[in-house]
Amino acid sequence: MTFVERHRPRSVQDLVFADPTVAAIIDRYAYRRPTKPLLLYGAPGTGKSEALRLIAQTQFAQAGLEIEDFTLNGAEYDKAIFNKILNMAQIQMWPRGTPAIIVIDEIDEFEDKLPGKTRTFVEQHKSVQLLASTNYIKKIKPALQSRMRCVEVKKPSNANWVPRAHAILTAEGATVSHNDVQQLMQNFTGDARDFIDYLEEQVDTARHFHGAGGSQLHRSATSSSHAVGGTL
Repeated sequence: MTFVERHRPRSVQDLVFADPTVAAIIDRYAYRRPTKPLLLYGAPGTGKSEALRLIAQTQFAQAGLEIEDFTLNGAEYDKAIFNKILNMAQIQMWPRGTPAIIVIDEIDEFEDKLPGKTRTFVEQHKSVQLLASTNYIKKIKPALQSRMRCVEVKKPSNANWVPRAHAILTAEGATVSHNDVQQLMQNFTGDARDFIDYLEEQVDTARHFHGAGGSQLHRSATSSSHAVGGTL
């Protein structure tokens, strides 16, 4: 199993957000499921799509459903796209009659090419809950925004990443303190898509420095000047 596969978020608790209010909203949709459709918006790489995926998977697990086909991208639009959504929803609802969940990334593409259709769909199909994301909230018409729970997801600060980074490094056998990880994350300049790659580079660098035979990663005055970030 690759580093990315080992440490991909498995639950909404593994996600990192700049605002604890956003984390609480994501948690509610995952475990208590408000009825209003959800729209996450913000800059690329803030974890919007991952959050929606985990919300849906958590809900499916709670309902005892094994659903794999529940995600669409706005770029896949065509005139029959809403029929496709209904077909996907029927597969979910057939065993138990529970409301369906459909994730749509880049929903603004629907608004560009099929203006007003998403709003009509939301109004007519209350048994299908849309969980959507967009990088461009201004492309979403107010009439649709008013029918969704719109939540801005901002880029986490380096400090926000520290607890998650510490958990991953510990799982990889690192002996590092909270302060060590704080120092390491000071050098991180990427977004949510870059986070795992950055940590993998730090682990590989530290293991190479300490020797392939080492069973743990250690911080020392000698290694800190060589390991990237100086904290492993």
